[in-house]
Amino acid sequence: MPVVRLKDFRQGLSDEEWRAFYQAFKDPEIAHYNGHRPLKMPFWLFRRVVMAELSRGDRVAFAILDEEGKWLGAVELYEIEASRATLGVILTDKRRWGMGYGSEAVRQAVRFAFQELGLEKVELRTFKWNTRARRAFEKAGFRLVGFVPASGGEEDALMVMTKEVWREGLGA
Repeated sequence: MPVVRLKDFRQGLSDEEWRAFYQAFKDPEIAHYNGHRPLKMPFWLFRRVVMAELSRGDRVAFAILDEEGKWLGAVELYEIEASRATLGVILTDKRRWGMGYGSEAVRQAVRFAFQELGLEKVELRTFKWNTRARRAFEKAGFRLVGFVPASGGEEDALMVMTKEVWREGLGA
């Protein structure tokens, strides 16, 4: 299993980490997997928008760092409510796709959600056609609930992890 460390955005990211994050959103392939067009806004505005979103209080974001402390991507819990949150992850180092880094980062974010935030459920949505992401989420302990309408006539796979399932050993 790959070694991953999560670094809370509130601890501050280095300029190099911010630039890697920004460049990922400009990448057409990564933008496609996120359901967006490649980012056009300038770096300074991107950074300001991300920090403003984090200051709202209903989300927490982490940099995903590898065993050497190098940037791999980001994972966040957002729409945080009393008992649930939504998870999002973006592995921006495409050379590391399919190697287990994303699944490990998701496991750690879920552990944080259940242990530190005291949540009961974490859910996520990914494109129905994104079987690689669905497999990675299943590997981390999420279960497919069903398919729900998404923008542009697409369907999303709705996946859920409960604290009870996590305690049974899938994520603990």
